[in-house]
Amino acid sequence: MTDLKGMCIVEFYGDACASCHAVMPVLSALAPRFGYRFIRVDLEADGAAAEKYSITRVPTAILMDDGKEFARFSGYQPPEILEIWLESKTEEHKNDGK
Repeated sequence: MTDLKGMCIVEFYGDACASCHAVMPVLSALAPRFGYRFIRVDLEADGAAAEKYSITRVPTAILMDDGKEFARFSGYQPPEILEIWLESKTEEHKNDGK
């Protein structure tokens, strides 16, 4: 997987997953607003990532800071819910002092 330094949203997806394709543009647009880099991992190309990060369904998005997970969601979520979730988890993480 690519460099996970700093704040990242890592979306694990499959090409045949319609929900993955619906979530991707939303996460991609929200990421820079909240100070994240957006990374996608195709589980068909990188199956080891599914095991390493305990991915059981797609899409799954994991929020990471320097490679350490601090939040995740799985399945389709509407754009407005994704924005609320991202804002909430980012604020919680900041308040935890990393």
